[in-house]
Amino acid sequence: MEVIKMIWEMRGMLIISIFELVLVLFAMSWDFASGYYKAKLRGEDRNSYGMRRTVSKFILYAGSVCIAWSIDAVCYVCKFWEFIHFSFLTNIPVITSLITVFILITEIRSIWEKADAKQLRQAAKSAALIGSVLNKDMLKDAFTEALITAKEKEKEKEK
Repeated sequence: MEVIKMIWEMRGMLIISIFELVLVLFAMSWDFASGYYKAKLRGEDRNSYGMRRTVSKFILYAGSVCIAWSIDAVCYVCKFWEFIHFSFLTNIPVITSLITVFILITEIRSIWEKADAKQLRQAAKSAALIGSVLNKDMLKDAFTEALITAKEKEKEKEK
């Protein structure tokens, strides 16, 4: 009977943890949508690679939140917070909240950095392409000039 009572009392922690998981899913969705939109604006290919990464992130993040909630549940059942004289934390999913904050900060940074990183990669590709074109044109011009000079010398020798 004590176990059922303890599980019933944990429902508040579970509700908070589910809300935090929904926040994480929202942040992941926002990150995916912004990446997809930015790729569309730049005319980049939108293939299954980004979707696979999102699924992998979902598994990692949702698993992390579930494991964190399990740790909070163990802390509740074992009365860990009371043991270390922080009994006011007993009904709060502390570990889950910390993990959620970390994930949300990571997702926010990902949204902001994604644009900058992709633009830098595009600029580097463009610079490399321009550099290779310039080098090819310069080599072509130098080679053409060398051939013209050689032909002119041959014509002078024949006269």
